[in-house]
Amino acid sequence: MKLLAVLVFVALVSFVKCEKCEADNKHASCVCAIGGKNIDLRSLAHNDGTAAFHDIKGGSDSYSYNPCNSFTDGGCNEVAGCQNAGGKRSMGTQSSATFETSDKGVVSVTYKGGNGGRNMIVKLECNQDQKTASLKFDGEPSKLQYSFTLTSVCACPGGCNEKGPTGGGGGGGGGGGKSKSHHSSSSKIGVPGLVILSVFVILIIAYFVAGMIIMRVKYEKTGADIIPNKGFWTSLPFLVKDGFVFTFTPCINCVRRKQGYSTVEKT
Repeated sequence: MKLLAVLVFVALVSFVKCEKCEADNKHASCVCAIGGKNIDLRSLAHNDGTAAFHDIKGGSDSYSYNPCNSFTDGGCNEVAGCQNAGGKRSMGTQSSATFETSDKGVVSVTYKGGNGGRNMIVKLECNQDQKTASLKFDGEPSKLQYSFTLTSVCACPGGCNEKGPTGGGGGGGGGGGKSKSHHSSSSKIGVPGLVILSVFVILIIAYFVAGMIIMRVKYEKTGADIIPNKGFWTSLPFLVKDGFVFTFTPCINCVRRKQGYSTVEKT
């Protein structure tokens, strides 16, 4: 029984995971799908060879970025991002762009192939009220890696299409912190959890079938008495109830005490 309990715990932990935002084949650096909806950055991009986000301050340096389409700015030629630090250096190319989803459900776009091994990460923060996108420099988490947060309704699944906001942005989008920001994640069955859960169900069935055969043949039990460990299974609902009572009673008592307090006004 202890082995079965361990299997149940492991299955529950790994059963649900964050769904990844899968890049669109035709617009791999601009569009990814999550939960049946697209995160579409195309309407944020400039198409004239310039950067949509220009001279974003970050310490003593400044940065420029254009989603989807390459731009050229001085020493940065056909790039996705450019660093101006006493000279302009590429931080990555559009062809290297990949959508990634963290364990917490934050969707980001990573660009590689910049000068000297530079790369940049643009985290996508969904804000359904923000029609005009903003880009913020977050820092340099590791050497030659530059992190940014792009906040927009277009970072929300279903929030934008190629022409702009659709008015249909749903729960989702990367980042966090703002009250109307959401994570680009939805739940689906993880393969490890599904395997463990399947094994658990098979073991439970085998346990009852084998147990009932033994109880019937070896011990000549009949009726409900052929259930193996009958006492445990009949008491299980009460054990679960006791567990809930033990866990939540202190919280309920705390709330009741707070509701009983009188309000004291300042004089």
